[in-house]
Amino acid sequence: MRTKLNYNFWQLLLLLPLLIFSCTERSENSNEFTDHESEIQPAGNAKYPYYIRAKVDGELREFTNPDMLYIMVGSYIPGIFEASIIGGELNEEDNGSPEGFNIAIKDDQEIRVGSYNFLEPFESTGYGLRGASLGYYTQSNSKTYVSDVDEEDPTFELTELTEKEAKGTFSGRVYDMITKESVLISEGEFYLERIN
Repeated sequence: MRTKLNYNFWQLLLLLPLLIFSCTERSENSNEFTDHESEIQPAGNAKYPYYIRAKVDGELREFTNPDMLYIMVGSYIPGIFEASIIGGELNEEDNGSPEGFNIAIKDDQEIRVGSYNFLEPFESTGYGLRGASLGYYTQSNSKTYVSDVDEEDPTFELTELTEKEAKGTFSGRVYDMITKESVLISEGEFYLERIN
């Protein structure tokens, strides 16, 4: 059990700086849409159709800020393929984020459309967790909640992945690492720009 807790701690430790300091510039072409994109109902800014939203203990939380909303997909360690999904508010004063979602997907195969409804230690590499890990952070409660490998697995479905964008759904119970207090993330969905 201690080993599994260490996986969660290190996963949180690796994701937290990415969440807090995630800001990217968007290209001038990011506001041009294909015919397919124009059919999608934009959330928030009508010129920027991307979003991530979910209910947190029944209350809808939605993020549409272009500087804090994206998916990155790649392989940075041999034999491990990853996707990072980030969505939150932007705090202009410290270039951080007071609230948001993060989802980390890791697998021993290339990230692809499909279900990642599992979270387990990487047996083949011994590095971190394989599957989908869901995170939610909020400064108003000064809390960071993450999936716990010792509890029920999150539900994650990647329904579309192209060179330009991604869509999917997610849900699951996430936990404060210290107090084990939890919140339920439900009806989660995203439509995101791919930045790599």
